[in-house]
Amino acid sequence: MKNTIPQEICTFIQNNHVVSIACQADEQLWSASCFYAFDAVNNRLIILTSQNTQHGSLMQKHPKIAGTIAGQPCLISDIEGVQFQAIAQILPKNEQEEALAIYYRRHAYAQNMTSDVWQIRFTRIKYTSNKISFAEKLEWLS
Repeated sequence: MKNTIPQEICTFIQNNHVVSIACQADEQLWSASCFYAFDAVNNRLIILTSQNTQHGSLMQKHPKIAGTIAGQPCLISDIEGVQFQAIAQILPKNEQEEALAIYYRRHAYAQNMTSDVWQIRFTRIKYTSNKISFAEKLEWLS
């Protein structure tokens, strides 16, 4: 049985669209920001990025990554965001159609792009929100 991500976390992820990821392999570190679409049913983000980018190359070698999704609020009382651990994977051709449909619903302009289709499958999420109460934390594990 799938462990469902709590609704507060899902709502936050759905309301944003840029993820920052950090990856490493062979003693090399790199970070990148990517547009994403959230697939709550499968506990994953869908991103489009070439496997030939620095982060794409590292994620192929070592798919365990970490990342953040955060807004840019001016007030400390509006701070909220997630930190996460995940597994990155280029989707096989037979799984890309469903993932691209999710991505294109969020980012219609991307239909004219050619890129590799990745899933970022969450394994752990820590959500922080000052909107609920100051420094309120909620954790989820897959």
